[in-house]
Amino acid sequence: MKTSRLALHLLAPALMVGCASSTASTRPTEPTPTTEVAATPAAPSGYGYSEDEPIHVGGGVDGEMEYLEHLRGPQGQKVRYERRGSCCFFESKESPFGSGMLDVYDVSYDGLAQPVTLYLNMYELKEPRAPEGFTLD
Repeated sequence: MKTSRLALHLLAPALMVGCASSTASTRPTEPTPTTEVAATPAAPSGYGYSEDEPIHVGGGVDGEMEYLEHLRGPQGQKVRYERRGSCCFFESKESPFGSGMLDVYDVSYDGLAQPVTLYLNMYELKEPRAPEGFTLD
């Protein structure tokens, strides 16, 4: 039986301890297992920079990819991103399982001294905006 890519993404949180990971700046072709990511203690606080204030992109993995493709540096620089994994279990009526985990991305752009860590919620959609230091095109 052939399983669709969408079905794999919907079932992955229930079937795996970790979640898919990608080292590319584009959507991965096949998910690979990873371990849960611990929050970065020195990360800046505020919208998108912490598990307490994630970016609510909705739309599953596709919603995350679309958001990241429109995220830009402060002068319009294209961003690079790498998915580190998942963290921060939470209950969600928007998730088909009643709960979810945040996805954690390291994001950088030309001119940024070191990558920053952003937290995305693929289950719940709220008006996404750019975190401090970024813009959306």
